[in-house]
Amino acid sequence: MRDQEFQVSESALKKKGFLAWIERVGNKMPHPFVMFLEIITIVLGCSFVFGMMGASAVHPTSKETITVVNLISIKGLLFFMDNFVKNFQTFPVLGIVLVLGVATGLCDRTGFFSTAIKMGLANKKGNTVVFIIAIIGIVAHNAGDVSFILVPAIAGAMFYGMHRHPLAGVFLGYASVGGGFTTTLIPSGMDAILAPVTIQAANTILPGFYMPLLCGYFFLFVSGLLCAIAATYITIKVIEPMLGKYEAGEGTSATDMNVLPEEAKAVKKAGLAVLAFIILLVLLCIPSNSFLRNPETGSLIFRAPFMTDMQFFIIVIFALAGVVYGVSVGKIRSFIDAIKLMEDATKTLAPFIVLAIVIGQFLALFDQSKLGHVLAIRGGQFLASLPVPMAVIVLLFLLLTTVINLFIGSGSTKWLLMGPIFVPMLMQLNLNPAFIQSVYRLGDSATNHLTPLFAYFAILLTTAQGYDKKTGMGTLFSAMLPYSAAFLCVYAVQTFVWMMFDLPTGFGGGIWLN
Repeated sequence: MRDQEFQVSESALKKKGFLAWIERVGNKMPHPFVMFLEIITIVLGCSFVFGMMGASAVHPTSKETITVVNLISIKGLLFFMDNFVKNFQTFPVLGIVLVLGVATGLCDRTGFFSTAIKMGLANKKGNTVVFIIAIIGIVAHNAGDVSFILVPAIAGAMFYGMHRHPLAGVFLGYASVGGGFTTTLIPSGMDAILAPVTIQAANTILPGFYMPLLCGYFFLFVSGLLCAIAATYITIKVIEPMLGKYEAGEGTSATDMNVLPEEAKAVKKAGLAVLAFIILLVLLCIPSNSFLRNPETGSLIFRAPFMTDMQFFIIVIFALAGVVYGVSVGKIRSFIDAIKLMEDATKTLAPFIVLAIVIGQFLALFDQSKLGHVLAIRGGQFLASLPVPMAVIVLLFLLLTTVINLFIGSGSTKWLLMGPIFVPMLMQLNLNPAFIQSVYRLGDSATNHLTPLFAYFAILLTTAQGYDKKTGMGTLFSAMLPYSAAFLCVYAVQTFVWMMFDLPTGFGGGIWLN
């Protein structure tokens, strides 16, 4: 079966010049672990060359002269050996990814995510179901990568049951999850994962800089709605006419959409538990002397425990939903059952843990070399000297992110590479890190579903072939391209409008630093 799928993929790609080039180049790229080892080698080499040259830059705020440090030296070797374990332990997103992965994994393994999505699509008819599937796909990214499997399968079954072409549902589900993966209709783990990297990068230019986790919420909330609208339009006006009338063949498989009464009851109990927690949280925030407010200013946003601890609240919400649902359906009968489910969830985190070892070294060495500082300052000065409007520079950054996303699927991995360079660089153009991070997240979403290098792209092919065995990689590409084009256009226009009217990006976030 794998050999047959590969042959379909290979023959289809020969007909698609640009996309075939993307696949060939991407397939030649090394494993991320090896890639970061190569990048570390480049950092060491550049530190030696530019260190010997005495490359430097003047810090824009402190006016301190920063000089590149040569790491190919005894001092550099001692730094590496002394801090090797510490570099892994202090990896900015290590803790939140592990804990959040356990919490969301609990929801996944108890069946909460799957049942909730099926209930969200129950009894929906007409084109309304298209928009609702798109919304669910966007919200489902809170379930993590598993949403790339769940939503397309369930959406395909919905379309099949409504006598519409099931492949349109499969494509809609996959494109909605990918196109809205880092938007934020509701606060998600992505906010907690990216913000620490952004803050750390911003402090190289503006020491002491801080921004709340939801500093891009308004901007990304609108992005999520626009993504759903665009996905709905493309599905109805482009994908369904392209596919034509569906005729079921032998071996057609559809996902079971049935939800047992006890499962539905369990989802409602989990929802009520989460609602009760949110109400409690709101009540605790109301008093002017609340412990969740900034003790000096009384603010709920700037340096307030309510915002700084938002990642904890998000984790509690997922864990609470998973536990209540699991207990209700009988999958959790004791603490041992819950512990085993959480242990099982950690298995999917093993690749990240291994990768974190080498990424932690890269970040530490890159920071110690001062290459990032000098590059950001010099690069920012160069961008400021370009005779082009600021909006053009921002849109080019958006486009660059979408292109890089074709080759590096992980949003956090990309940001760990791009954040330390582009955040300080664009800050010198007076752009707020909250806005820079938000624009990055749009670029990271626009082509998620298009790249064949994403592991779930092969699963998409399998799901689609359950309805039509003739489906190949060419079919997937031709279906995903209109979605990517629409998302990118919509996101570019939104970015331009936000800059034109200087709108707030979220709680405590804006377009400009000043």
